[in-house]
Order: sequence, then structure tokens, then C-alpha cells
Amino acid sequence: MKRTVRIRIESRQAGQSHVQETAGELYHKQESYYLRYREPDSESGKTTATVKWDDKQVKVFRHGDVQSDLTFISGTRTAGYYELPQGRMEMECFTHGIERKLDRGLGTLSWSYDLYANGVHAGRIRLRVVIEEEQAE
Repeated sequence: MKRTVRIRIESRQAGQSHVQETAGELYHKQESYYLRYREPDSESGKTTATVKWDDKQVKVFRHGDVQSDLTFISGTRTAGYYELPQGRMEMECFTHGIERKLDRGLGTLSWSYDLYANGVHAGRIRLRVVIEEEQAE
């Protein structure tokens, strides 16, 4: 069953913080939760993001003007990509840890990772996704 949720995405890199808020859909399928939303950042154009997670990993897919597929597994370096109209960049992520404070998909999902773009270290990133039930007005 899909539920409409409010989403707050907090990212931190090199002492810089960025916060985005949007609405999305949350649903559970087999052993995984899925969170789907339209990217609120205008730099991403018309892009839909899906965050999928289970007990072992977090995956982030983007489709639209931006295409990407990144996988995060605690203590593991994983391959992925990020594609813009200008071209494709191979990415790797070494995930330091994933923290889940969730009840039926609602709550907080956090992870930190080192990002490598075309083999070059691009920085350490910490993401925190807060998922709350949409309140009726």
C-alpha cells in the first residue's frame, strides 16, 4: 500500500550542509521499502528519485533528466554511475555505516560514505533522510 509522506533530505559534505524538503510516496514490497519522489532541486531538472532499502543495503536510483544508480552497503565499496545530458561518470561509494531508526518505513535513514568519481576521491558525504506521515490539513 502506498502512503503519501513528507521527506526531508539533509546532506553534509566538506562542512557544507544542504536541506531539501518534498513530498513523496512510501511503500513496502517483499523485504524492501521504497521511497519515491520528484527531485526538488531545479539543477536536477525533471528527475524522479527512488530510495530502496532493506536490512543489508540502501540503493538510490534517479530517472529523468539525471540518471544514476548508487548502492550503499556498510563497510563495502560499490560501483555505480551518475549520468547527465553532458555525459556519464562512473562512481564508487565506500559506505562507512548505515543507521536505520524506522518503524514501518517512517523515521530516519542515515548513511555516510566516501564518493569516488572516475576513480578520484570527491569527498565524504553524510546523508540523513527523514520520512514522516503526510498530515491532513
